[in-house]
Amino acid sequence: MKKIVTVSLLLLSGSASAAGILRQDLDTQLENCQQQAVSTLANLQCYDAANKAWDAELNKQYKLLLAGQSAAAQSALKASQRAWVSYRDSYFEGMNKYYQQQQGTIWGLVASESKLNVVKEKARDLYRLRNSTHMEG
Repeated sequence: MKKIVTVSLLLLSGSASAAGILRQDLDTQLENCQQQAVSTLANLQCYDAANKAWDAELNKQYKLLLAGQSAAAQSALKASQRAWVSYRDSYFEGMNKYYQQQQGTIWGLVASESKLNVVKEKARDLYRLRNSTHMEG
């Protein structure tokens, strides 16, 4: 039993580590864009581009996750994703209202980064779920 737990933890940590570098190129692109940005608006455009890229990655991971699944698993995953999209939209609206109360243009950037992190983490979650049953090294 101890060996099973150890192997499970090693597999999960490997999956988490791989998810951490999933599309690291997108983060690098964001950093490069921010280094070139000379205004708040330019920085917001960097976040917008990064958010679109991560949203595309999220959709890719979702489609890969659904592929080859049973009808029951697909149905449950689709319902879960619809619920998450509803949560995301509601959370983003709350985030917008919260940061709009603050003074200064920096808060738009903070909100954009927070939204980006939500989408990025969901893409990584889908990746981790999809790869959690792969037992090969």
